[in-house]
Amino acid sequence: MTPIKRLLLGLAVASLSVPAFAQTDATPLPGITVGQGWTHATSDAGTSVPGFFTIHNTGLTADTLVSASCPIARRTALLDASGKTVNAITIAPGQTVALAPGGLHLMLDQNRFQFYPRGLIPCSLDFLGAGEMILYLRVEPANAKAYQSSHQTTVSD
Repeated sequence: MTPIKRLLLGLAVASLSVPAFAQTDATPLPGITVGQGWTHATSDAGTSVPGFFTIHNTGLTADTLVSASCPIARRTALLDASGKTVNAITIAPGQTVALAPGGLHLMLDQNRFQFYPRGLIPCSLDFLGAGEMILYLRVEPANAKAYQSSHQTTVSD
């Protein structure tokens, strides 16, 4: 268990001993986790490539991904399967949303550098409740069809 998860669990347990009337202004702790981030290798700089990852909400309330930014790209956009811009993605309690080939995904446009296999591409995700989270997209071979589960992608908040 990570130190942050231990802290959140401790806070949740501690809140059980507080009288109910003292909790009227309290808001539930965000329960968003992101992971399994990946993208494709590129042949050179200046290309555009999709990025994929999962979002899971273990919280008690819905949360919404409102923006994403990958500084290595000149522009980062959330797109649907048809390539249209998506302004936000809401994740209900208990729901997992997969940004995957053929569906929702990030588009990293006009990348500043070539992406080499096994590299990590940093991205920032902004949620209404959980706030900013950092996701590293693992660079898979250009012909990859899915995240390689033998590689763990680092996620921090």
